[in-house]
Amino acid sequence: MLRIPVVALSLAAVACLPASLVAQQTTAIHVADQTGAALAGAQVSSLSSNGSSAETVVADGRGVARIQCRAGVTLRLSALGFEPRSAVLKSCPAEREIRLAPASVQSSVSIVVTPDQTPNESVTTAQEISRTSARTVFDALEELSPAVFVTRRGVMGYGIATNGTGAVNLRGVGGSPNTDVLVVLDGRPDFQGEMGHTLPDFYSLSDTGSIRLTEGPASVLYGSNAMGGAVEIAPRTPAHGTEFELQSSMGSFGTVQNRLYAGSRLGRGLYTASAGINDTDGDRAYSAYHSQDGSLSAELPLNSIWTAALHGNYGHFLVQDPGPIFATQPSENPNSASVGRGGFTADAGNATPALNGYTRFYSTWGHNATADRNDTTNNFDSQDRITGGRVFQTWTPQPGRGENALAVDFGGDFVNYGGSAENFDVARTARYTNFYGGEHQINDDAGFVRAHWSPTVKTLLNAGLRYQQNSQFGDIAVPEFGAQWHVSHVFSLSASASRGFRNPTLRELYLFPAPNPNLSPEHEWSYESTVQARLTQSLAAWATVYYASISNQIVSSGNWPNMTTRNTGNAANKGVETTLRWSGIGAAGHHRLSVTTGYAYLASNNIAPLVPGNKANLGVDLDLKYAFLHATAQAVGKRNSGDPAPAPVQLGGYTETGLKLSVPVRRNLSFFATADNLLNHRYQVLTGYPMPGINGSGGFVVHF
Repeated sequence: MLRIPVVALSLAAVACLPASLVAQQTTAIHVADQTGAALAGAQVSSLSSNGSSAETVVADGRGVARIQCRAGVTLRLSALGFEPRSAVLKSCPAEREIRLAPASVQSSVSIVVTPDQTPNESVTTAQEISRTSARTVFDALEELSPAVFVTRRGVMGYGIATNGTGAVNLRGVGGSPNTDVLVVLDGRPDFQGEMGHTLPDFYSLSDTGSIRLTEGPASVLYGSNAMGGAVEIAPRTPAHGTEFELQSSMGSFGTVQNRLYAGSRLGRGLYTASAGINDTDGDRAYSAYHSQDGSLSAELPLNSIWTAALHGNYGHFLVQDPGPIFATQPSENPNSASVGRGGFTADAGNATPALNGYTRFYSTWGHNATADRNDTTNNFDSQDRITGGRVFQTWTPQPGRGENALAVDFGGDFVNYGGSAENFDVARTARYTNFYGGEHQINDDAGFVRAHWSPTVKTLLNAGLRYQQNSQFGDIAVPEFGAQWHVSHVFSLSASASRGFRNPTLRELYLFPAPNPNLSPEHEWSYESTVQARLTQSLAAWATVYYASISNQIVSSGNWPNMTTRNTGNAANKGVETTLRWSGIGAAGHHRLSVTTGYAYLASNNIAPLVPGNKANLGVDLDLKYAFLHATAQAVGKRNSGDPAPAPVQLGGYTETGLKLSVPVRRNLSFFATADNLLNHRYQVLTGYPMPGINGSGGFVVHF
């Protein structure tokens, strides 16, 4: 009897199978950023012969996506905050790591029109921030757009009160103190309840998942303080599984930064915790800074429609102010400020095909104390609070429709803000609440609606209206209008008009330096037009021209005690912003080099002090195969100081440069070194506060 070898039978059987089954096997695709950190939630699609997606897999918490592989298959990879990338698998290894380059700082140019993509918005993520030398949220913010300018006075610590910095100016609008640009922290408006300004030392990178910047009025969505724009800081969440990260560094001037983050999706729930400690001796005598912060959050689906979420954070910082070098009364003791601040956000989210949104309750509170080194009887202590609620819903009557599609946002919010304050002497033998203190509060209630209509797949029309009632200033209505047209797969055009406003703060109404309870809100009308172009797969560019008319500005004039505060200011700001991004693709499809550059020009008939008329940004990312280099440069034009003699009338322009080198030594461990002010320029951002020369730091990141 003829025996056929088993091996021969096996070969014959395999030969009879379809070729597609023979050639396929599973390959684990590890998706990572340029430093080797896993990108959980990245999408990996295998493309069919006609270029359509045959299979899409979402990477797990370790950044791994398992796909059915066949030799020669083309993969398309994408992740929030990163440039999409194509890769060809010539063979089917058990594992393959593919790294994505950072996306442009502007929202990506796309021919698909969606209601949440607007030309005046920019987004950066935690992964993008980690590649830079940013020490703070506002450091990262300044790289988002050339039209953003942030004041600072030293190596770390923005401070508060008279010489406080961290003021964000967008297209020349920001205010001093910074009351015209709103910070939205974890979905709640965050500002000092009495002074109205932001508290940048409170915004920690430990818990920051993304930063979204809106240039131009955002008052339809957020009301007062968003006259010039809004900065939305969203907390970090793990995409899948469990995530742990520890980052630690030491550098010049005794500067130490430590950040810890842990997050997990256990079962149906999501839980996170973070902590941070920052400390520096400062680059000048009496310029020390110390801060600590922490956060906790939990999210749990209740059923197929409802989700409950709670997020809370607390931070405390102590900052010293050495005073300007032009001070006429030097003292051995520094000015200092001690600020403790906490808050929470409680959400009930709902999601159905036609209606989704949330109902939110939030609260923020703070204790602020400042000590004046030159006048021991002039110390300030205050407690402030913000409590509010918000309902936001999006109704889509025909979900999934591309042409003639309609989406409507609607909702309302209420907020009560205020606090108490007093001046006192060091021994607290005397207190003064009649002029510099007292207890005050204001109530705001509002409703809003925004409609997004796409008459064709290439066209989007927007319109919105907010009606707000204030217990102090009465009623106000602010509209917005916009349109986008994707001319082709290369070019896109957009235009918008919007109105913003800013209510007077409690400080301006009742406290100092010249309170006036009869003040009324400031107003702004803004008009802009943008052209975007995706010239090639590697080259994208966009340019915006704008005009803003600002009226009823609150201005203090005269010298104390004969000062007055009135609505007498007006300004007309106009300018141009341009951005260009190029990504060079090296051998085997790897991104070897990416360059982002932008320029902003501002002209105004009443430009604010410390605001530059010209600013240029440059960012370079270089993949050296075994190391990754991020370089940045900012060229800032001349600025008016706004201070009397002996301070200079004008501050000179300067170029600020930074560098970060990251070296992954294992999949979960990398070391880095940073250097700032590489050219060792001597310059001032805030009048009388020389910035440090060349300085650096080094550290490590452990990520699981």
